[in-house]
Amino acid sequence: MIKADCLTRKFGDLTAVDRVEFEVPQGSVTGFLGPNGAGKTTTMRMLCGVLTPTSGRAWIDGSDVTSGPELFRNRVGYLPESAPVYPEMRVQEYLRFRAGLYRVRSVRAAIDRALEQCGLVDVARRIIGHLSKGFRQRVALAAALLHEPRVLVLDEPTAGLDPTQVDSIRGLIADLAQDRAILLSTHILSEVEAVCDSIVMIAGGRVLARGTLEAVCGGDALVCHVETDLADAVGLLAGVAGVSHVQATSGGGGWNQYQVTASAEQDPRAGLAAAIAEAGGQLREIHARRRSLEDVFRTLVSAPAEEKRT
Repeated sequence: MIKADCLTRKFGDLTAVDRVEFEVPQGSVTGFLGPNGAGKTTTMRMLCGVLTPTSGRAWIDGSDVTSGPELFRNRVGYLPESAPVYPEMRVQEYLRFRAGLYRVRSVRAAIDRALEQCGLVDVARRIIGHLSKGFRQRVALAAALLHEPRVLVLDEPTAGLDPTQVDSIRGLIADLAQDRAILLSTHILSEVEAVCDSIVMIAGGRVLARGTLEAVCGGDALVCHVETDLADAVGLLAGVAGVSHVQATSGGGGWNQYQVTASAEQDPRAGLAAAIAEAGGQLREIHARRRSLEDVFRTLVSAPAEEKRT
């Protein structure tokens, strides 16, 4: 339903999005995860025809985005980060206005359906500016659903909402995903774990990882407890065969702790123990811990630029 192929966008000498590739199938929610400034919003604007790619191609429900936005705009619903609503209008009035922009044929039926889907029936005649931020977000989402799009592109849909409002919007997204493809941009890790089937992780305009949560977080992190201060311990452990990344974490009681990410091809535990002993250190223990999405995110985002390109 959504496909990006080597999608690139440059602003002068700045490459905001660099050869991004991913797919979102129907009936699923894909989390577009990355820190602020990673290139998420720029990518989504290209997918929705708001920005023209510098190079690469993208498809929405089989239509080539780069060949003409008018061919696919009726198939995609786009919710920008800042909810595009007019606070002085009533909910029904605003939805009627948006339906006209989409050239919806059965306006009354479309509005009634969107109000029902987004839980807005009881506030349909309220002035939008008098509603809470959570309800205003629902109004913006209802507007994006008026033309019954098969694809939804949501940019930070729960930003600034309280926990109750966040849960409500997440439940709504899960319901909408049953027969649609949804791309959900966020930098909130718990959001991805709560509603997404798969993820695309991006930083610096480049995709660092993609796949299901299980595939991306697969494998264990090794935690090493060392009772001796070692010179350049991170560099020492990173040099062991089978180690892809090392991060110093909190320790206590006279020992130091390091989180080691191992490659899939080799178990480095014996090598780690040997390296610590040869450096004059005393190893207290090495144990495996299932990697969380936060572990993976921190590891990939903090990796040197040359490692991200491999």
